[in-house]
Amino acid sequence: MRLCIVTTMFPKYKGDYYGSFVYDEAKELVKKGCEVHVITQHNEGIPYEENMDGIYIHRFRWLKPKKFRALVHFNGIKDYFRLTTYLISLFLKLIYIIRKNNIDVIHSHSAVPTGFVSIFVSKILRRPHFITVHGMDVNDCIKHPIIKYFVLFALNNCDNVIVVSDHLKKKLISTGIYRKKIKILRNAININKFKPIRNYEIRERYKITKQEILILFVGYLDTFKGVFELLEAFYKLNNKYFNLKLMFVGVGPKSSDLINKTTKLGLQDKILFVGNISHDYIHEYYQAADIVVLPSYGEGGGPPLSILEAMACGIPVIGSNVGGIPEGIHHSVNGLITSPKSINDLAKKIEILVTNPDLRKQFGKESLRIIKIKSLDINTKINKLVNFYKNSIG
Repeated sequence: MRLCIVTTMFPKYKGDYYGSFVYDEAKELVKKGCEVHVITQHNEGIPYEENMDGIYIHRFRWLKPKKFRALVHFNGIKDYFRLTTYLISLFLKLIYIIRKNNIDVIHSHSAVPTGFVSIFVSKILRRPHFITVHGMDVNDCIKHPIIKYFVLFALNNCDNVIVVSDHLKKKLISTGIYRKKIKILRNAININKFKPIRNYEIRERYKITKQEILILFVGYLDTFKGVFELLEAFYKLNNKYFNLKLMFVGVGPKSSDLINKTTKLGLQDKILFVGNISHDYIHEYYQAADIVVLPSYGEGGGPPLSILEAMACGIPVIGSNVGGIPEGIHHSVNGLITSPKSINDLAKKIEILVTNPDLRKQFGKESLRIIKIKSLDINTKINKLVNFYKNSIG
């Protein structure tokens, strides 16, 4: 079976965390015997054509910005012009790759822009077309009447819609998408990599003692991720408990502001900013942590990979009551749910786990049980996905 995955999100190099979930999925499809071609945009400093772990990667030319930015952060006339060149180039590249490689199935990640462009190609070349909705293309885009039209057009005209959570399925049904067209295929992780092993090497590297409790955040350092609330909550707790450390893994537009605020609060000895960590090694940081926190204002799909990765490592989790997060964190079962933007509530929830090591262990065990009973390992997910593809070909 020959597949073409169309995505705006894909690692720019091996080990890059951006779009790593698409890369992991593609790599597993190759292991299942599929010939996988990925079409994505080109960025500076990387090849246009590449083979990465058996995946054929085709990056198309467009009027790209000098510095990498995710498409969701584009705005203004200049950026809209860039997007126009993006759409035209994607359309032409997709036609060429599908014809050249005799592709059987097209799979777009997100309804816009990739799903929308792929609709026309799938109709012209008569190929079955899947669209995976991760959340941002629905939660954000349907608020805009014009973009909402493009989203609904793409989802109504593709052959199958895949969603990553019950939350998203309900939202799509409410917009008029045919219920029987929607399939739930949740985010999943490699349980052979993310597993409950204690990593003392990472703790020693960053001078974290066995007596200290490490609170970990993994993700994009921006306001909507709740990173400033986490910093303030930690500040409140640090005045009360002296055995706490907070680690931020990731980068983002608010990295400098967070570091500056850390210094102003006098927490530079208690808070660690380690930058981007290759996806090949990110599991080691979860395995070094005692508590993982994701206090987002909103999450597109769910449960987010950072929550699932922590759960698979047997770490108790705290997350906001938004999007699909509560589908991974079952309150008072394997973690705690907090109100978004509430420093006091977040501090209270963290304190519960800080002061109760037995509860941390209990939550960690429950996370492992949930991963198992919900089959949230990537091998099970890929088997289901391959069956979806085969049924669409007939």
